[in-house]
Amino acid sequence: MIYVPLVTLAYDAQTAVVTLFLIDLLPSLPLVWKAIPKCDRRTIFWMAIGAIALSPLGVMVLLVVDQSLAELIVGLFLLLATLYMLFSKAFRLGAGPARSVGAGAVSGFAGGVCGIFGPPAMIYLLGRNMDAQTTRADAIVFLTGESLILGATYIGYGIVTAPRLHLSLLLFPIYAICIWLGAKGFAHTSEASYRRIVLWLLLVVSVLITAKAAFSVT
Repeated sequence: MIYVPLVTLAYDAQTAVVTLFLIDLLPSLPLVWKAIPKCDRRTIFWMAIGAIALSPLGVMVLLVVDQSLAELIVGLFLLLATLYMLFSKAFRLGAGPARSVGAGAVSGFAGGVCGIFGPPAMIYLLGRNMDAQTTRADAIVFLTGESLILGATYIGYGIVTAPRLHLSLLLFPIYAICIWLGAKGFAHTSEASYRRIVLWLLLVVSVLITAKAAFSVT
């Protein structure tokens, strides 16, 4: 959720998603293994359907549209949605197959167009009336799966290059350490604190994405 937007600020969406795909495989395996029994499998299944359907379309659009404009649109959407969820305490999204497919599709399409697939999915997952443990498990399983979907799509388009492989090797130890620290920290985080922390992180990321895209467009 955080990695892709931050790397996109320094490089580009293709580099962000390709490197995430390469460095996330090994560190995420223990997390995914533990998360699968705790996740809402029905929700993840329907979200995966939407993501599989629209991720390749998003990558196709990426090849023909202005990436900065796409980032600006996604950034503004995330900013407004996050602000509303942060300051509207009673906000909740109903869960169901149609909404789950839609959330997965938006995440997949946004990931394909500009690499920002984590925040749209988290807005939906946080908006449901679910406990923090289930929400975290759903996020781990879905976001890892979406990373694999986009990674496979990028391999098909020949976007996995030697410089990106080298960058992945440099970032791998930092990413692995942060994954471990985050997993340790979650055990001491309350339900309300978890939601608040994730929303504030989403807000910071949304502001950075929007500002960077706005400067690039102008």
